[in-house]
Amino acid sequence: MKCMHTKLPDFLAKMQAAAKRIRPETKITIKGLENIDTAKVASLRCGRIEEEIYEVTQDPDITEVELRIVPFNPEVIYSSIAKGYDASGKCKIAILDDLAADIPTVEYYLTDAEVIDDRRSAGHKQTQL
Repeated sequence: MKCMHTKLPDFLAKMQAAAKRIRPETKITIKGLENIDTAKVASLRCGRIEEEIYEVTQDPDITEVELRIVPFNPEVIYSSIAKGYDASGKCKIAILDDLAADIPTVEYYLTDAEVIDDRRSAGHKQTQL
């Protein structure tokens, strides 16, 4: 599995590098993963999104890139949106793709709790704590 997945910090570093490959001054903002401590991203998708960011930056007017990760089927499939902005802040291009990411479920964050008081609605209680 190690060869097939990219760790989250490595994924973020690759996206940063892709945005700056042509022009090092290009700014990149990545949104949607702020609350995720750890994850593994499917390496093939990581490479595709990396190339899409590079493609966005090929336009000489692009000064900023935004990569937004939006849950499609949480814990498995996310949608990625790579947007390129010119100096005036106008979005010139947007590329949508899928991103497979194995993100820990809620149980991952509860391993050190002595008592768990689960007050979620029945629809959210997918697993027995």
